[in-house]
Amino acid sequence: MTLSQRRRFRALWASSLAVAILAAAVAANGGEAGGLSLPVDPLAGRRVFLEKGCPACHAVWGEGGGLGPDLGRQGIWHSVMQLAGTFWNHSPEMIEKMRERRMPRPAISSEEMADLAAFLYFLNYFDPPGDPARGEKLFAAKGCARCHALGASKVEVGPRLDKFKNTASPVFLAAAMWKSGPAMASAMAEMRIPRPELRGSELSDILTYIQRASVEPSQEKIYAIPGSPARGQKIFAQRGCAKCHAIRGEGGGVGPDLGRLGLHKSVTEIAGLMWDHGPAMWARMRELGIPVPVFDQREISDLIAYLFFLQYFDPPGDANRGREVYIEKGCVLCHYAPRGAEKRFAPDLSASPALHSPFELASAMWNHAPVMEEQIRERGLPWPRFENDDVRDLVEYLRSQH
Repeated sequence: MTLSQRRRFRALWASSLAVAILAAAVAANGGEAGGLSLPVDPLAGRRVFLEKGCPACHAVWGEGGGLGPDLGRQGIWHSVMQLAGTFWNHSPEMIEKMRERRMPRPAISSEEMADLAAFLYFLNYFDPPGDPARGEKLFAAKGCARCHALGASKVEVGPRLDKFKNTASPVFLAAAMWKSGPAMASAMAEMRIPRPELRGSELSDILTYIQRASVEPSQEKIYAIPGSPARGQKIFAQRGCAKCHAIRGEGGGVGPDLGRLGLHKSVTEIAGLMWDHGPAMWARMRELGIPVPVFDQREISDLIAYLFFLQYFDPPGDANRGREVYIEKGCVLCHYAPRGAEKRFAPDLSASPALHSPFELASAMWNHAPVMEEQIRERGLPWPRFENDDVRDLVEYLRSQH
């Protein structure tokens, strides 16, 4: 990790305090998604991560232990129940390593799990540093250099981009691109410049090039405070986004259903999608007489965070598939369900309070893993592993049995 990356990492950790201060003005429960609250402050779980000793084994962007994977660089799950499955899958290995090193295994409450889950999910929101050499080529190929001056350039069509040198987050750029988008589209049409599309890490590469090529005097970098999904949900409703876009069937049908697009992408990828689809959205708004909403940097940050968290909670599972999981994974060998099944030594999973929320479930699976590991080992049974949506479907089956 380079010095600049380490500084960025430390600043990101420190920014969680600022987020918490801002969050105090927001309703405590945040937004609701399927009866579950979206996090107000996704970085609150940093405290849990540190207090439970996770850095002893896991690094985040190179800072921390090396026994387990770097959680800032390895996106290993995409929803809360998938996180519960991941914890369970790796429990035998983690238990063994902790036992060898005489490390206590911390208990994690459902409230702590909610904070920790949001934090781990949010780590994939940030982009790794872009490639400035690739960004330079893209800056020319996408036509940016024809309108925007940078470094020694004297172009005067659009504003100079040197001012972005000290902006460490693409959220600043995203807000500016959205606000100026209609005017930029008109200028490009007049100059017969094809509107460029921004895919994957291209915006991150361009921003890194802008920062490197700027002739602005070096100053302390300005770090954007990560957005709040709960506040972003309110902005989505207040600014009329729901008039055109549905979230898993709830909302307008003019544009695509954003809850089904799989927007678990980095901040620059989401910003790039907003840029790519801008002209079509603005044209449709004109047809419908809807004013184009303007977002400041705080609001665009919150809105992108909300879009990023749309896949955080699982949709309802498949009870029939869950029954197959219950049998295939060997749950039936130890646990029983009440409908005529033979009673076994382990409790009835269908009556477990852990089924009430995914955070209670993840907490229970983590806390009881050592006991279950011992029981399974004594009986010579294989440790069941859950993949994809196995846990979600299993929960749906168990709920149907009570």
